[in-house]
Amino acid sequence: MLARRQFLMGAAPALLLASRAADAQDKPTIRFVLDWKWEGEHAQFTVPLTDGTFSKLGIDVKLDRGAGSGDTVAKVGSGAYDMGLADTMTMVRFNAANPDRKLISVCVVQDSSATGVVALKARGINAPKDLEGKKIYAPVADAGRQIFPVFAKANDIDLSKVNWNTVTGDLRDSMLAKREADAVTCNTVTTLMNLKAVKFPESELSVLYFVRHGVDICGSSIVTTQAFAEKNPDAIKKFVTGLVHGLNVMIDDRNKSMASLKTFDPLLNDDIEKGRMVLSLNTMLVTQNVLKNGYSAMDMGRLDKMLKAVTPAFNIAIPSATDVYTDKYLPSAADRTVHFWKLPA
Repeated sequence: MLARRQFLMGAAPALLLASRAADAQDKPTIRFVLDWKWEGEHAQFTVPLTDGTFSKLGIDVKLDRGAGSGDTVAKVGSGAYDMGLADTMTMVRFNAANPDRKLISVCVVQDSSATGVVALKARGINAPKDLEGKKIYAPVADAGRQIFPVFAKANDIDLSKVNWNTVTGDLRDSMLAKREADAVTCNTVTTLMNLKAVKFPESELSVLYFVRHGVDICGSSIVTTQAFAEKNPDAIKKFVTGLVHGLNVMIDDRNKSMASLKTFDPLLNDDIEKGRMVLSLNTMLVTQNVLKNGYSAMDMGRLDKMLKAVTPAFNIAIPSATDVYTDKYLPSAADRTVHFWKLPA
């Protein structure tokens, strides 16, 4: 009897581990890559992973940092990852160059874009037209630099009077901080918080968001292949449900969001990244459209106008909105409800 009891006691942990392993095997796995290194706005992805929401929803998510939207679309297109976060227009350009590996947006994460210009007020830059005759620093492939002709057309900027200086993404913000550049094109959230980290006075900066100056574009999306989407519709819906939960936690509790984020990078600065969360909520993640209609409430007419306005700057054919985005993999409207966030005036 004693031997039998000892056997059962020893077998119990093994049986429990085997059960957990079986549960993990039953859950579909999503290999996901972000658009950049760990930053405040990515808490919406880390929270549902660290608080167990993804697991409770029945999916096994493997989350990795990224190295830029261009790198993300290439990795998802190659099959190295199942899904990723990438700038929507970068995905459009990838599809034009890789018609046999086209991706599709299954969820618009950033209803508005933070792409724009950050400039020095001391150089007399307070409005778009003031950029004429000024030195603008940016990488050649920077989204803001690529879309700048659309911004210029909307604001009567003479492109022949703009002086471009090509630098790497790592050097761009330091050129502005050293006052060697008059302005930079960039993701304004990233640049503003990078400048804050080196104690550059925000009062000395002029921020020209493209979306506030005649260029209506969305930001990043969840991108995947058509094959993965068609094979895993429920897994994608559960992923988006978890993502909305993560966003709502970010809205309600920045401390919890920061703690989650630091499990991936413990060296992050709390004040800087919490500030990045707030700026991201204000400029990209929460809009009147999102508050009224829910997460990823992309109007196809609006998307069609974006594509017609922006893609000519890339010298590619204008794709149809349905080739770029679909809402068929979104969860119910109730699961896409975003908590109230007071937007700045």
